[in-house]
Amino acid sequence: MTREYFDMCDELGQVEIHRRIKLIEATTMDAITFIPAHLGAIRTKVKDLSRQKWKWGLEILEDDNGNKDIRIEDALRIIVPKEHWEAFQEMFSGKLDDDSYLNLKDLLNEAMEDDLEKLRDDLKPVITEMLNEQRFSSLDKTIKVWASRFGVSEFVTNEDKVAIRFENKEKDSQKLSSGLLYVYGEDKGNMEMLIDDIDSGRPLSAHEVFKGYDNIYGTRIKSKFHDIPLIFEAAVDTSFMVSESIYVDSEHVLDEVEKRVSSVKRVGRVLYPSDEKFNTDFFGTLYEVIEDMTK
Repeated sequence: MTREYFDMCDELGQVEIHRRIKLIEATTMDAITFIPAHLGAIRTKVKDLSRQKWKWGLEILEDDNGNKDIRIEDALRIIVPKEHWEAFQEMFSGKLDDDSYLNLKDLLNEAMEDDLEKLRDDLKPVITEMLNEQRFSSLDKTIKVWASRFGVSEFVTNEDKVAIRFENKEKDSQKLSSGLLYVYGEDKGNMEMLIDDIDSGRPLSAHEVFKGYDNIYGTRIKSKFHDIPLIFEAAVDTSFMVSESIYVDSEHVLDEVEKRVSSVKRVGRVLYPSDEKFNTDFFGTLYEVIEDMTK
């Protein structure tokens, strides 16, 4: 036999040794075993990889029984029994071989759609949570105190300027949710920013849907007490600032209020709180002034 023959045998032996070393090294990396019943869980793990990048280095090792040891760089190791090899490959675009990379573009598209679907599902609860926050629940309480003191002749809230009206909260919330989904439902980046801004209480005026609104939430109530017309307005604007005002159609009542109360500001026939909100005790004072002035 020639020297070339022995050199070739030696080279083949080295290749086999290298293959076995790789198999030994692979055992030091955490692995999951593929069976069809675990397809969903493994698919989720591979989708998570696709979110990092769509193209991964791939190494496929095989033992003496034909079972495959799949190594996706140093990120994931999957043991695939010989009888499940065909089923495993159905997850990917094209067949896998020993000398290739892993193309996860299709799974990346699926992952992005999954993420969008989750964001769509999250939107309505995020709006509901927003309306349950302290500034909104406090405003609700103030509105109810006003209504119990002075009654409600009618709600005259401008639906074009207020995204969600107190008196129509559920329907307006659903309408806003649908409008946001219509505009941002296919835009993962903007949807994430929108949800994050709502959740964090950051100004919403930069988002297209809110540009036409002065306020995210609020109401405008017409009341009449002892024949004196009143209009109470309360709102949370797109920067999450609270505002309140009371229109009183009586100069005499307004003059008397100014004498008795220093915690409100008067501009024409409109009263404003010195802070964001009226102290609800002030409603009692206004009630007494009107009672006294109309005896």
